[in-house]
Amino acid sequence: MSYDIKVWRVIKKGNLLIPPRKDENGQVIVSTDPLDFDDYTDEQAIVIAVNAKTNILLYNAISGERYEKISSFETTKKIWDKLEVTYEGTNKVKEIRINLLVREYELFQMKYGESAEEMSPGLAKSLEI
Repeated sequence: MSYDIKVWRVIKKGNLLIPPRKDENGQVIVSTDPLDFDDYTDEQAIVIAVNAKTNILLYNAISGERYEKISSFETTKKIWDKLEVTYEGTNKVKEIRINLLVREYELFQMKYGESAEEMSPGLAKSLEI
């Protein structure tokens, strides 16, 4: 959000819709041909720029390997949703991870004759035992 509030909106809710072009009477101009950049109104150019900035920000924030997996998505929202599931998992996956960690914690105890370092080398090192 610190970069641009509109960018965060695009990430969370999807691309901003490009407003239609209107003639001098306020009538919507319908065109099937892609417009030349010079034909866009200022308002359209701003919306297009925000949508493009959002994609670039996400592309620059990930590794090349991840880029390959998301580069085919058409909207930033789809990219964000894929990254969210990849890095955080679905609600079901989160619940399973929490349950596994709770179970691991419940079973965590020192066995008879076991040193602190044997029990947990990382813990012993952090405690400098």
